[in-house]
Amino acid sequence: MSETTAAPATGRFIRAALVIFPAGTIILGILSFGIWWWKRERVEQRGYQYALALRRDLSESGLSRHASILHEALSRADMPRFQAVAAYLESSMGAENMGYHVRRERARVNGMEVSDVEVELTGRQRPREVVLLLVPYGFAARAAEESRALAMMMSLAHAITGEVRARTLRLAVLPLGADPGALLRLTTACDTRRERLVEVLVPGGEESGCMSALENALQPARTGVIIKSLPAPADTGAALAAAAALRRELLRSAE
Repeated sequence: MSETTAAPATGRFIRAALVIFPAGTIILGILSFGIWWWKRERVEQRGYQYALALRRDLSESGLSRHASILHEALSRADMPRFQAVAAYLESSMGAENMGYHVRRERARVNGMEVSDVEVELTGRQRPREVVLLLVPYGFAARAAEESRALAMMMSLAHAITGEVRARTLRLAVLPLGADPGALLRLTTACDTRRERLVEVLVPGGEESGCMSALENALQPARTGVIIKSLPAPADTGAALAAAAALRRELLRSAE
């Protein structure tokens, strides 16, 4: 008799377990995801607050300082000038100074080390849609123009650090004058991350003669990317005004 009574009880327990345990697993999974998301949001919020504390308004004095240092580096005739520019960009825009994670990819061209340098504000809603500010450098006899364009980009980066946008806003510096292969590295990296370039703005693009290479690499007719060449700033005052206008345009495009 006792064995007959025990059998239904055991069966009920097994049936209940089959219902309860999967439900518990699902609930635990939901709770785990919720905790992970909450922690992720807190980490990101701390990162934004830290970046905001490092933000600096656009100023002619700051832009002039960057331009002077970069012009001195670019005016050198020796090969390490490319390393000097990349090192200055990397240290100045890094976590302690502007709050960015700096990506620097090194390559060798004719025995010379060159680097692609980029920072970004990763988009919150559509991170794989990218608005790109691309500053080419390394072209002969353009040290003054390139130093102002690079200084404009650095001042702009300092002024927008901590901004939150739907799309990713990326600032990239490529040594196209010395290494045209940098464009292939750019497009390959975007393909690897499955990103889509929405808009590319190029200070001094027409003057440097790199626009045709950009169009060949990015294929706007096929991909739909918009490529704009911006006038090279004639002096630091013009660079400051251009940076202010560019800031508005970039933030609007990344919305």
